[in-house]
Order: sequence, then structure tokens, then C-alpha cells
Amino acid sequence: MNVLFHIAAGTAIIANSSKEETLSSKDQLTKTFTGFTLGVISHGILDYSPHCYPVNSKVDVIVSLIIIIALILLSQKVWKFIVGGTLFGCIFPDLVDLSPGMINSLFGMHLPTFPPVFPWHFPEYSGSIYSGDCDVSFVNHLLTLFVCGGMVWLNRKIFVKIFKRINIHS
Repeated sequence: MNVLFHIAAGTAIIANSSKEETLSSKDQLTKTFTGFTLGVISHGILDYSPHCYPVNSKVDVIVSLIIIIALILLSQKVWKFIVGGTLFGCIFPDLVDLSPGMINSLFGMHLPTFPPVFPWHFPEYSGSIYSGDCDVSFVNHLLTLFVCGGMVWLNRKIFVKIFKRINIHS
């Protein structure tokens, strides 16, 4: 699945991270680890579901990188590591399994490639559709965006607190 959809899932995970006003260092570490783990799990679920690739891979990677950087920069100081860790977890399986091949393809390099580590990148478990019949993929992408958007909307108060850069109450 395109990275943008993995980032959407990561944003939903972040929006559901906490209801607390303050976080101790231990809470931050726990939430970062939990966010990373949920990011990897969500990646597997999305990649296992039937999907095509509606966004060009170069555009997908560039826009996703911009969104990741923006979300980290816009997050409150106490949340930066949590936001970064969660989003990193969402793209980690692709970085491990697919990035050497993509770098070779994009830049004409010859980095070594290895069999995938994550099972949803194995041909028999991947939901990638290459037949051109992408109707079910379209529905899955819409559902992904709808569910992730809904999760952010339902938790918009904490989402706004995480990404509110200026504390007007100080």
C-alpha cells in the first residue's frame, strides 16, 4: 500500500495515544514503543488487505516524507519522540524490506537486496494487486481514510493538544 495510507494510519494511532495532560519520561518512552509497535502492526494489516497503488511511488514517498517532517515539527516538544516513533513504525517494514530495491530502481544503484523479513511482503501474503482490477482496492483505500479520519475527528481535542505549537496559557 502507498506510504500515504500508512501515514494516515499512524496519524490515527497518534490521535488515540493519550488523554493525559502531562507525560512523564517513562510515559513518553512507553507511548513511543507502543506507537511504533502499533505502526508496524497497522502496516501489516494494510499490506495484507487487497490493494493497488493509486499514487505514483516517487510522489508518494516525497509527500509522505514532507508530512512526517511537518507532523514532527508541529508537535509539542513532549510529543515529538512519540509522533516520530509512531510514524517510523508505520513505514519501518517498507524501509527494511523494500527500500534497497526502490533506491536501486530510482537512482540506478546496486545495493544488495534480500528476501523480505515481514510476512506481508511475501508474495503469498501480500495484498498487492497487479491485475489492474482495483475496485476492491479503491474501497479499501476509502475505508482506510474514512476510519483514520474518523479516529482523528473523534479524538480531535487531544490531537489539537499534541500539535498545538504555541501555549497561549503561559
